[in-house]
Amino acid sequence: MTTRKVKRLDELAHSVPPPRDLWPAIHAEIEAREKQPGSRRTWWMPAVGMAAAMALVSIGVIIGIKVGGESSITLASDSQNGGDAAMIPAALRDANYRKQRDALLVEVNSRLKTMPEEDRAKVAASLKTLQRSISDIEAALGRDPANALLQELLVNSCQEEMRVLTTVRDSGSQET
Repeated sequence: MTTRKVKRLDELAHSVPPPRDLWPAIHAEIEAREKQPGSRRTWWMPAVGMAAAMALVSIGVIIGIKVGGESSITLASDSQNGGDAAMIPAALRDANYRKQRDALLVEVNSRLKTMPEEDRAKVAASLKTLQRSISDIEAALGRDPANALLQELLVNSCQEEMRVLTTVRDSGSQET
């Protein structure tokens, strides 16, 4: 076998066959492993996986109930939802939340009076949309109080409302 010195890439061979074919040995090893008892996955493995997943979900629900306590309560009437009873998550029924929200609404209403008509209309429309969304979610929670997605949507919507109220309240403090 002669070795020659290569100075450029185009001098390299375009195709170099392997010294031996490896596939027959790989195939034989696969066949041998499939014939060994206990090495093949059995039909019940997916069932075991599903059982384990269900056990984990059950444990999570039990922990959530024990740690979180009662997750919602029915309010007899609320001016936002037109008097319909609604299920409110524990974080939102907090009196401190309601107190802060009501104080923000008073400040925002006074701030809206000083805004130009066009800006006032946009802000009022956004707040009305948020409040309508919150009312709709509360009504849906009244029909399905255990729905975690609705509870999360309600929390997110209320947080967004508070963010908007705070932004509107603070918008006048940046002007000189």
